[in-house]
Amino acid sequence: MRLSIIIPAYNADAYLPQLLDCLDKQMVPGVEVIIVDDGSKVPFKTDYKWATVIRQGNAGPGIARNTGLNKMTGEYFTFIDADDMVSEKYLATILDKIETEAFD
Repeated sequence: MRLSIIIPAYNADAYLPQLLDCLDKQMVPGVEVIIVDDGSKVPFKTDYKWATVIRQGNAGPGIARNTGLNKMTGEYFTFIDADDMVSEKYLATILDKIETEAFD
């Protein structure tokens, strides 16, 4: 896996699907999305096969990010908050930078 995207989420049903719809249009092999449901009142579910949902008791966004880091398989990672949106070229831009820049 080249890139892991970690999304901590708490009661994010109102906006997380819009973010996932945007990512779906960009999804390519070598990218995984890990959504850490941090104790939402209603467990978050998605039909996207490329997204993994991990449910845990509410511990806050920092712990949720750490949970994602512990489960990721990517060589690189990035975080997106559940209530954020990304550009239509988000994945292409990151993957291009991974290939052309010397990131550690």
